[in-house]
Amino acid sequence: MTQEELREMYKQRLIREKQTYISKVIGIDGSILTKFKKGKFDLYPHLFEKLEAYLLNN
Repeated sequence: MTQEELREMYKQRLIREKQTYISKVIGIDGSILTKFKKGKFDLYPHLFEKLEAYLLNN
């Protein structure tokens, strides 16, 4: 999966879940997720894996 594909999955998930909840569950700071969502930042591999696992398993 690419950064852009994960970004789109994340944006879709935000329609029904709050970013603050996702941030707490996966342990990634909300400001990092905001920058990622806006395309200003690509996630480091270990953060990418955390968000990907959360989005694919929930």
